Amino acid sequence: MVRADDGRDPGSGIHRGASDARLTELLRADTATAYPALQELRARHHTPVLAYARLCTPNDSTARQLAAQAFTMAARQTARGIEPGLPWRHQLLLLTARLAGTWAMDERAAGLDAGLLLVLNTAGPSGPVPPMLTAFQSLPSRIQGLIWYGVVERESAERTAALLGLTREDVTYGTDPALQQLARSCLRARLAASDDPDCPDFGRLIEESVRPDSPRGSTDLHAHMARCPHCTTAYEELSALRDAPRVALAEGLLPWGGTGYVAADKAPGPGETRSRANRSRPPTGWPSDRRRVVLVSAALGVALLPLVLFLVAQGGSSAQDPVGSASTPVRVPPVAVTVTATVSPSPSPSPSPSRTSKSPSPTPT
Repeated sequence: MVRADDGRDPGSGIHRGASDARLTELLRADTATAYPALQELRARHHTPVLAYARLCTPNDSTARQLAAQAFTMAARQTARGIEPGLPWRHQLLLLTARLAGTWAMDERAAGLDAGLLLVLNTAGPSGPVPPMLTAFQSLPSRIQGLIWYGVVERESAERTAALLGLTREDVTYGTDPALQQLARSCLRARLAASDDPDCPDFGRLIEESVRPDSPRGSTDLHAHMARCPHCTTAYEELSALRDAPRVALAEGLLPWGGTGYVAADKAPGPGETRSRANRSRPPTGWPSDRRRVVLVSAALGVALLPLVLFLVAQGGSSAQDPVGSASTPVRVPPVAVTVTATVSPSPSPSPSPSRTSKSPSPTPT
């Protein structure tokens, strides 16, 4: 069994067989049920969330504080009846980045990574918007989970199935179609954001040009992309999802450090056993005293109990209580942001599909 770096065995609680959706329901129940559910969610997701927090701050104790605050915020939102709307781990990572954004506005900014601080200062208080997030949020929760855990996190089929309450077969045969569904959603979002009436005519050409097998290029499409940022972004996103889906998703669904987050876990092949603990293992020379780990775990356990009592107290009136900015769910408006992606050279042009009205001329053969 993999041991997390906080001294706990992930998934060893009484709810270890429950899906994340079921644990979310249990968080709104009485204290005796909510506390083990919260502990189970933390055991499952704390290590990768801490790894992401360490990308936001070079200080280990500050990273632990940032990760703990993300769990607290997520738990409070759940107790108030606010649905995550995203896979639990993805939501926690977004909350971590969002909290870092609030830190950037006061004296805590000194503890943040210099690169992140520059991004936050440039993007404004709300931080940068992940370019694929709007399209991702439009998908059903099952599709989101298959993409996040199966592709970004590279969890095993069995583990992904357990987190989502699915069967192994659901994961094995559903992950690739889920990724294709996201690609179509990204394309629709980009075309819908454009004011150019010609853009919808190029949607099919973009899909044809990025097919993994026998792609069909179009000179009309490339001429259009020379003046259209929306179709260019759509082409780049779909090309990245085809060529390097894991990195493209991490960069497209996280506001900061997506590549660093997935690079911390060196690419095991499908079905290979991998250690989650290795993802956020501190660099050589960082404190690893076992007593510190035990003390941190004990202190966090004590801190979680009053939080659970708070959650239960809030549960009764939750959905209609005013929610402050610290408890607002992560929702973002559609924003046109161009992702940086390595796009393979366009294949030789071939005739464009004919259309009935005002369609681009086919490529001469």
